[in-house]
Amino acid sequence: MSLWKLGIIFIIPVLYGVPLSSKERETVCGYGSCHTVDDNKINVHLVPHSHDDVGWLKTVDQYYYYEVQYILSSVVAALLENPDRRFIQVETAYFYTWWNQQTDLIKSEVRQLVNEGRLEIVNGAWSMNDEAAVHYQCTIDQYTLGLRVIEDALGKCARPRVGWQIDPFGHSREQASLLSQFGMDAIFFARLDYRDRAKRQNDRSMDMLWRGSANLGSGSTIFASALYHQYNCPSDFCFDIHCNDPPIIIDKDSPEYNWEDRVNEFVNFVREQSQLYPTNHILITLGDDFQYQAAHNDFINIDRLIEGFKVFNPTMDGKELNVIYSTPSCYTKAVRDYVEAKNLTLDLKLDDFFPFSYTPNSVFTGYFTSRPTSKRLERFANNLQQVTKQLTALSGDSYSYNNTLGQAIGVMQHHDAITGTEKEAVEKDYHRSIVKGMNEAHPHINSAFSSLIGMTDSLNLKSCLLSNVSICSESDKDEFSILIYNPLARNTSHYIQVPVNDGTWKITDPSGTKYNEFYFTDIKQVLSTGGEIENQLTDPIRNFDYITKDTGEKVLDKVLIFRAENLPALGYKVYKFQRISSESSFHFSELGIAGPIGFSDRYITFNQDNGLLKSITLHNTTLDVTQQLMFYKSCSGISDAYVFRPDVDERDAIELGNVTNTVFVNDGNLIREVKQVWNDWATQIIRLYKEEDFIEFDWLVGPIDVSDDIGKEVITRYSTELNTGGVFYTDSNGREIIYRKKDYRPTYEYTEEEPQAGNYYPVNTKIFVKDDERRFSVITDRSEGGSSMNSGEIELMLNRNLLHTEEGVTGENLNETEYGQFLVARGSHFVTVGEPTTGNSGRSMAAIERDIAQRKFLQPWVFYTTDQVSVKEQSFLNAELPVNRTGLKKKNKILIRLEHILEKNEDPELSKQVTVDISDLFKTIKIVSMEEFTLGANTPLEENERLVWPQIADTEDKSGSFE
Repeated sequence: MSLWKLGIIFIIPVLYGVPLSSKERETVCGYGSCHTVDDNKINVHLVPHSHDDVGWLKTVDQYYYYEVQYILSSVVAALLENPDRRFIQVETAYFYTWWNQQTDLIKSEVRQLVNEGRLEIVNGAWSMNDEAAVHYQCTIDQYTLGLRVIEDALGKCARPRVGWQIDPFGHSREQASLLSQFGMDAIFFARLDYRDRAKRQNDRSMDMLWRGSANLGSGSTIFASALYHQYNCPSDFCFDIHCNDPPIIIDKDSPEYNWEDRVNEFVNFVREQSQLYPTNHILITLGDDFQYQAAHNDFINIDRLIEGFKVFNPTMDGKELNVIYSTPSCYTKAVRDYVEAKNLTLDLKLDDFFPFSYTPNSVFTGYFTSRPTSKRLERFANNLQQVTKQLTALSGDSYSYNNTLGQAIGVMQHHDAITGTEKEAVEKDYHRSIVKGMNEAHPHINSAFSSLIGMTDSLNLKSCLLSNVSICSESDKDEFSILIYNPLARNTSHYIQVPVNDGTWKITDPSGTKYNEFYFTDIKQVLSTGGEIENQLTDPIRNFDYITKDTGEKVLDKVLIFRAENLPALGYKVYKFQRISSESSFHFSELGIAGPIGFSDRYITFNQDNGLLKSITLHNTTLDVTQQLMFYKSCSGISDAYVFRPDVDERDAIELGNVTNTVFVNDGNLIREVKQVWNDWATQIIRLYKEEDFIEFDWLVGPIDVSDDIGKEVITRYSTELNTGGVFYTDSNGREIIYRKKDYRPTYEYTEEEPQAGNYYPVNTKIFVKDDERRFSVITDRSEGGSSMNSGEIELMLNRNLLHTEEGVTGENLNETEYGQFLVARGSHFVTVGEPTTGNSGRSMAAIERDIAQRKFLQPWVFYTTDQVSVKEQSFLNAELPVNRTGLKKKNKILIRLEHILEKNEDPELSKQVTVDISDLFKTIKIVSMEEFTLGANTPLEENERLVWPQIADTEDKSGSFE
């Protein structure tokens, strides 16, 4: 497998679609179904569509039952009336609900429309995902879900050939890379910075080629088209029932007759747009949000518009116009053929389209952080989803690939869900769906585990979904067990936190086990002594009693921490907990911070005058680091769920105030903790682990004080002594790293109207700064907005409470409530430092950071039980995968994904290609045949034939992360 490539293999062949009935005509789908174009004319591609958000101002169900179901039914009926008509369907979540409510006759007619290219599926994902706040693994999963549903219902002709990302607020390079690996030929989008748009229009480079990966070469290149007028209808040409534009009237005897005038008006629009694109093809969208509920209104007028160009034959600058019904894929093919025929060279895009600005003062960087608890819930739920898929696949359980939790997470990728740009009631509905899915997954987990272990009675494993606020009825006992499952395909060790009652606790694990523990290049053999496991009590970060009014559950007194050693690859261990005394083993004491705090090889120091962090020592490297919580005053009426804009009269971030208390609260053998309190709504614990590659900053922000009637956007800022010259690095959806520089854009001239917001970028898992000698990195537990405003700095936005934005898009302020008060957000940053190239024990810092990010994204899952588990420890693999491969992700039928998690040249040894033998990898599965598929798992690789663009063969990028 090629370096950095995601390989996909189905072990059990997949059946595609449903056989055509005798009434369905011969398949003529794909590019062969496109209407004829003429290279000697201006070809105008009219694309009817409806953009149907899966939640935003209304919930998913409200949108579907009040609007979307009528759109789909109306469109199908209208398409059947005229074989020339075309329509594109995008959101599979809605199509799936509608499809299941149709008769066999309607289903047969829909397949006919798809097979003839008259109804085209584009994108094909469960939702039109955001591209800033999503993780690439979740994007892949929600595409796989949508593509499989479409394929099973409609067959091969329904395979999407283009991405349709018209509404997200900026676009990531990784999205382009993923689409190319799904086998798609193009991506269409609408939102790019106003300066970028102006330059591209002037240069006629609105159509371009986009290199999605610095590692995959020309194979990741995809055609990209920026839509001219967003994605709505041209002005005065909206024929939907929601619009007031005049219809096209062809009766010459009517005083309302306007046919020829309307055709000429449209010519003017075509002239304006055609001057901005590089070929004689232009694409014009005819649609908008939730349009075509009465599709006949739209189509009858489009029919007349097209016919009018044939009747009146207007010309534009001496050229005739060929106005046709079309689709984005037909437009792509036409442009590609024209480019080849004319030997044209399109602009080559190498970076991304962040941040996005409509105007100089509206920079869409606030949504990188908005609704931080939603962003964490999505990451948390995905962790359980991967665990569930693995276990049910290994056991042969009937957990469908199309399950409740997968659907809920797929919806959560939507660009008004994970972004936090929806109404608060809609957010609560997203949470309801996710929690429902998590609860429904547990019976399948119990059945799977029981089968795998060989138990006749089903286990009763439970999860504590509120353990981060010290609520867990399953551990509110004097004796219980936990089963820890490791979803990574390699052994790992993890510090586990369990809410418990105060007292002295004894933990035991399976005994006498010899094992190898992998630390990338290092392998050390350890002999477990068995019996009692060292543990340590600590206090919760704050009192969460206010939550009990809604949950009715008890908040537990303490948090018990221990290190789960050598959790087996794709396996588990069982630990038994006993409270042997009610006398506490932890006594809170305020210890001094005068000297180094930590362990001999990893420690921190503090400034005695202000109580702030002073330095970090880790990986044999010491770096001066100051960290503090701060806030921006939000600009009234502008800074909202989408937009980040500090107050124009006081732009710079303001210190939250003096640290009222910096206390060394825990000096145990496993962890050392320093608690810092700024005020009653801003607290953090800096936690050092005896055996970890990072220092944890466990922060809690909220409810943010807005009693002064000023909205606040709270950040954490890490200031180091590194000389970075304004350069910093962020990840792209958790995968490749992208070079950033303050006040700079690689493709257009940057202007400084918004010096803070204009320099913010999405941080999905990592941001770092470096010089020639040292590197400072922060790994996040969710997506956040981040930047480097000054040399050596990293700042990340944690929580936002905004006022006076009720006139914005949603009609609401972003001051969400939870449990009867303004939002409280808790999270963690995992900070690491070291030499960039060698790091610790010969590892590069890049390899260390990849390891941390992977272990935090797919953490061991803690199940609670009072049952006696017959087998206390085992792995379901016969051998671990190499440490620079990701853990397996399993689905029914069985789907395996292997991934190299390091980029080219990130590590001298670990970036090399690795051979993996999976023929006898699983203990419970016998592999008898294999077939490789595209990344979305809907197309066998041998059937994948992407369009070839002649110019890309000789333009291999050599720039790595595009420095």
